This record gives sequence, structure tokens and C-alpha cells, in this order.
Amino acid sequence: MREMRKERVTVTMPADDAAAVRRFVDSGGAESVSAYVAEAVRDRLARDRALLTLNELYAQRGVRMDPEHHAWAREVLGVAPTGGTVS
Repeated sequence: MREMRKERVTVTMPADDAAAVRRFVDSGGAESVSAYVAEAVRDRLARDRALLTLNELYAQRGVRMDPEHHAWAREVLGVAPTGGTVS
């Protein structure tokens, strides 16, 4: 198995969010802050790739989803913005 090349990056976020991540890690919720953030980024990238693939499959088949269908799907998948409208 090929070893994955890793690269260190700096992430800037609101201080309250950083403190919440540290508290979560300190409570045993994650191995480390960097592991927690890396997992969150991997999950988001995987979700974005899946949504892109889905959109490409729809386009290949000529399927067009109306905004209310997108809103429903985003809500069901848990990717709808909180406290706002779904677009």
C-alpha cells in the first residue's frame, strides 16, 4: 500500500470555534485538534465530491431538479444551512 503524502496547513477560525474544538478534544472526543480538523475537512471534501458526481450524473441523463427538490434533498442529507433558507 502506497503511503499518503501529508502536508501541514494553517487553519484560521473564530476563537470561540477553536476553543470548542479544544474542549472537545480535551474531553476525549478526538485524538488531537489536528486529527479532528483533518477528519472534518476529509468529510467535507468527500461530500463535495459526491455532490459533484451526483450533479454530473443528473446532467448526463438530462434530469433537472427544481429548487424545492434540492431543498428537500439537502435537508434530508443534513447539509441545509441552519437558521436560514435552503438554496
